[in-house]
Amino acid sequence: MLVIVNPTAGAGRALGRWRRAAPRLRPYLPACVTVETADPRHARLAVAAQLARGETAFVAAGGDGTVNFVATSIVESAPAALLPRVTLGAIGLGSSNDFHKPFRHATRLDGIPCRLDFGHAVPHDVGVLAYEDERRIWRTRFWILNASVGITAEANHAFNHPDAALRSLKRVLPSAGMAYAAIRGILTHRAADMTLACDDRPPGAARVRNLGIVKNPHFAGVLRYDSPYQPNGGRFSAHLLEDVSLGGVARTLIGLARGRFTGRRGTRSWRARRLALDADRPFTVEVDGETVTARRARFSVLPAALQVCA
Repeated sequence: MLVIVNPTAGAGRALGRWRRAAPRLRPYLPACVTVETADPRHARLAVAAQLARGETAFVAAGGDGTVNFVATSIVESAPAALLPRVTLGAIGLGSSNDFHKPFRHATRLDGIPCRLDFGHAVPHDVGVLAYEDERRIWRTRFWILNASVGITAEANHAFNHPDAALRSLKRVLPSAGMAYAAIRGILTHRAADMTLACDDRPPGAARVRNLGIVKNPHFAGVLRYDSPYQPNGGRFSAHLLEDVSLGGVARTLIGLARGRFTGRRGTRSWRARRLALDADRPFTVEVDGETVTARRARFSVLPAALQVCA
């Protein structure tokens, strides 16, 4: 078993939490190799080395971004015959820990949410983002929780690239930092004219305030869509908020805090296997809390690509 610990997760508090909790976690991590790194390249090399030895059990100890780069490392490095037998577990040391939600389904040790039951893993889809960057080069990212364009993506970008006020909030109270980033995203983001196409349906125009592309409906701390968490099945849920007023955005956020989105004014929701977005100007795309800038984006799913601890 390989455990990747991201010491910078949770506004830099992850390493201390990990070291305090490690003695209680050891029974769940038999004969593990531990690598402490915040560098995705280092994590990828460590994962690839263990996969080459036939290892099939991996744990991401950090936030949702840590889960993302461990899952990505597995998908990119595992031989095709081995990948369906690889199992991913997680220890929630981050600010939001959306991968572990709903928390009632997770084991908590010393207040830390954990998914470490390797005896009860389930097949899990892996999302794929193919995007054309600002230099018109096509690149690929993977995601396991959700992706977004619009307000959520801009808020994640602000959270990952904080100003002085946000840096202070992240250190003292991460949840307040997320709220600050969300408010900033709402106030600064303007609806974008895009062309949207799903599956085999013809493309159509959309004015996008926010678009959530979702496997796990939980995101940004307390917010959640009303679509079910369906780890496999080869589809994702798409939730579109169109060009509503600031008041409409505020009402939508209040609804999301209560798990209500579908049917509200200015919203559309549907299920899909593929989704394509094109725009006249570059836009921010977020996958599992990490952001990139794209001119075009294509979302799809690798069905039941790996196992995830229940």
